[in-house]
Amino acid sequence: MKKSIINKNKYYLLGIVFIILIWSVVSLVFDENQMIFPSIFKVAKETINILGKPYTYTCLLFTFVRLIIGFVIALILSIILGTISGLNTKFKYFLSPLVTIIKTIPTASLVFLFLVISGARYAPIYIVVLICFPIIYESVVGGFENSDSYINDALTLEKGNLLKKIVKIKLPLAFPYIYVGIASSIGLSFKIEIMAEVLTGSTTNGLGSSIAFIQRNDPTNMTGIFAYSLICVLISLVIDFLCEKSKRN
Repeated sequence: MKKSIINKNKYYLLGIVFIILIWSVVSLVFDENQMIFPSIFKVAKETINILGKPYTYTCLLFTFVRLIIGFVIALILSIILGTISGLNTKFKYFLSPLVTIIKTIPTASLVFLFLVISGARYAPIYIVVLICFPIIYESVVGGFENSDSYINDALTLEKGNLLKKIVKIKLPLAFPYIYVGIASSIGLSFKIEIMAEVLTGSTTNGLGSSIAFIQRNDPTNMTGIFAYSLICVLISLVIDFLCEKSKRN
């Protein structure tokens, strides 16, 4: 087991080294002046510089606040509507077209729609809600549908308050499915939040709005854009790692 983990880590590190080499080759061969594709060393230096500024952490805070607000709204809606759909097949079929539309509509279209409706400040929140909702909703429905049929029959025959039976028995039984949906959508929601901030451009503070600000004011400063992007990538990797680890546990 220990040897397997060592081999896994070894090949993972080799993969990182390979990416660095490819990055360096592309930067040197295809972009001699490093205006469009800056070297990894320039990006790393700029990343350290950005991380040394207090404003960066203000942006990070605003991004996560918007992310948490959107995610909590999506979670509440998903649990309520997913529970009703899990208990009532007719309601599930009734809601199915709406869920399908939300899943398939291009995210960029949603960004511009909410940009007009609610303005740049709140558009990323609504985008996170709409992206996370179908994932968590379907996991809630799946949890209810895949719970033990004997327990479902017993609950149907047993008299008592329906809400109490849902909260104390049905939801706990469905929780493993719900948890997978939550874990799967957290990392995605962060990436969507950044993308929405970049597209809205004028969002007050945020990592994505910082990228948009650099592009708008100095389009040739790709080092800064890459540096902020690298910060976002590292945060996404940490979130994905924690989510995958929690799934296994």
